[in-house]
Amino acid sequence: FGAISDVLTPSWFRPTPAVAIVIDTSGSMGEAQLARALAEVDGVCRTCGAWVTVLSVDAAVHATKKVLSSREVALVGGGGTDMTVGIEAACNLRPRPHLIVVITDCYTPWPAEHPGIPVVIVDVLNGGAKGSYTPPAWAQVIEVNDE
Repeated sequence: FGAISDVLTPSWFRPTPAVAIVIDTSGSMGEAQLARALAEVDGVCRTCGAWVTVLSVDAAVHATKKVLSSREVALVGGGGTDMTVGIEAACNLRPRPHLIVVITDCYTPWPAEHPGIPVVIVDVLNGGAKGSYTPPAWAQVIEVNDE
């Protein structure tokens, strides 16, 4: 080690991911779906071991807050749905996130193009949305299963 002092070993350096979580708070999200969303926030916080930025979004961004737990999240909204707005707001955060997680029932329009940041869509209706609301091919989709 004395001969190569410029090397950082894994025990000295642990990168902290910057994660933005966009929660769909539109009128189509029921209490059960919002509870699932908050549970997912806790899971991401535990996994990252760091602050995450949570955006409460229906057709507009209503609240943005860095949190360590879902208890700190304010779910505001209840109107129409457009997760494009939430994804754009997440892309404009500073520091820029490494990952955007969108927790939704998928009854929403999506951006036409990849936002330049990896996006994971958590479908809390387990494949409930179909037709014109199909999640984009550029995103990874995870369906939440109650079992």
